[in-house]
Amino acid sequence: MNTQKFVMKSIEQLQLKHVRHFYRSIAEINGELAKIHKSIESKIDKQRYRLVTEYINQFISYTSVWNVKFVYNLESPEVAMLQIFHLEYIFGHEQNELFRCEIASLEQLKEKFLQLNAFKIEHIKQRKQKMLHYITSHKN
Repeated sequence: MNTQKFVMKSIEQLQLKHVRHFYRSIAEINGELAKIHKSIESKIDKQRYRLVTEYINQFISYTSVWNVKFVYNLESPEVAMLQIFHLEYIFGHEQNELFRCEIASLEQLKEKFLQLNAFKIEHIKQRKQKMLHYITSHKN
């Protein structure tokens, strides 16, 4: 009986450790993505990206994609995914040579995010399509 309790407690501790690691990793990714946003903010015409920013901001609580803060947002895999979408969209419409370092950092963070398996690839593709549909349907 004592062995069974010990095993259950060990499994529970391992699961808690895994969950803490997951959210800590998400928070690190979100923090780094926020730094990329800060570094490019003054170098681009933010008005040009109004629609994509508007879409992303619907899913970020109490702040914007340009200033992600609060633990709830930083530990959210959805916020990380949406920040990646936002940056990819911006870099897809800017001159790559101006943001070479930021694009390389984004690719590393994207890979790190995908390795965490927060979402299935199909879900990520659907969410990105939903964002692109929103942008095209709201253009003047």
